Amino acid sequence: MAVASSLLVGFAIITPTTANAATTISPTIDTYVQADKATTNFGASVRLSTEGRANIWRNTLLRFTVPVPAGEHVVSAKLRAYSEASTTSTEFVDVFTTSGGWTERGVTWNNAPARGTWLGKAGGFATGSWVEWDVTKGVSAKGGEQNFKLESNAQKWIGFKSKESSSALRPRLVVTTAPDTVTPTEAAVVQGWGTRVTGDEFNYTGAPDATKWIVYNSAGHAGNGVRSPQQVTVDGSKMVMTGTPDGTTAGMGAKFANQKYGRWEVRAAGSGDNEYHMVSILWPDSENWPCDGEVDYAETTGDWSLITFFHHYGCSNSQTSAFRALDVTQFHNYAVDWSPKGIVGYVDGVKWFEDNDPAHQPPGSMHQTLQLDWFPDSTANGAGEMRVDWVRVYAAAETA
Repeated sequence: MAVASSLLVGFAIITPTTANAATTISPTIDTYVQADKATTNFGASVRLSTEGRANIWRNTLLRFTVPVPAGEHVVSAKLRAYSEASTTSTEFVDVFTTSGGWTERGVTWNNAPARGTWLGKAGGFATGSWVEWDVTKGVSAKGGEQNFKLESNAQKWIGFKSKESSSALRPRLVVTTAPDTVTPTEAAVVQGWGTRVTGDEFNYTGAPDATKWIVYNSAGHAGNGVRSPQQVTVDGSKMVMTGTPDGTTAGMGAKFANQKYGRWEVRAAGSGDNEYHMVSILWPDSENWPCDGEVDYAETTGDWSLITFFHHYGCSNSQTSAFRALDVTQFHNYAVDWSPKGIVGYVDGVKWFEDNDPAHQPPGSMHQTLQLDWFPDSTANGAGEMRVDWVRVYAAAETA
């Protein structure tokens, strides 16, 4: 994104909690299922199989029991498997969460659990090599039973050693934990914003609450792809937007807190193909863009290890901005405090952006939007995801 002027204020790197040594865990059970042998169980196989050819689909299932010491939480989890076949740069094996309840000697294609959240993909690996997927966001912070599913669209067999093979070549989950911390990371707590006045905790299931949100059914950002209501759901603890490789994605705007001045905070994470950008925005109620401004107080721009703040102002779409290194695939708290004095941005309670120029103030009321925008480029297209734990709004600061 072109930046007319740059403003970096309060730029800080939060030092992560010191992590313990990694623990390597073998699967408690693993197997694969095969479409053309839909009632056959392969639990005793020394190999795990994936394949994408029609009518010979093969998917792998793995289960791990993750121990987490008292007073600690998971900060990293890497799934590793030893390959018995190579892939090209365009052939991938995807990893998903999946549900439990299946047994190693009882599961078949017909009763296998469905895939859940997409966690990542690996490709371009050689025969006789270790393949790794980052599955941190699919592992509970407090451990316990974790189930994964491997699928591939490659038009050939891609296999891995199972737990029935040599102990040195079995699949493994490498988990790193760190001590829990009670340090507040919400701007509302650190800055003392008081009681929230409105928002959405996403503590229900189904579509986003229609009394609180307008879910987009329209063309995508800049005409790229489409925004479909089917791509956003609430799972009882968070809102999830998913984007497909062809650019079918989602966005939604809040019906609450349509106001001039206030404080907004969201807890969010995103992952997937770099062509997807997650964005938390204050958008003008007038819809008069760019003249009435836009405050992108948490935006990725093709890199899930970097977060940006873009404040757009004026009919010329001028901007001030800030950026910082951050693992956006993990949940963080993003906040903006808009008052007559200016606009201040926070990440995990730490100020990192400030613009106090009166000429840059949005002229009218604004509202919260959440968007997973598609920016196709020359690289292969993939899926993307945005996850939001909650959106909270607080009263504007009192000014003299």
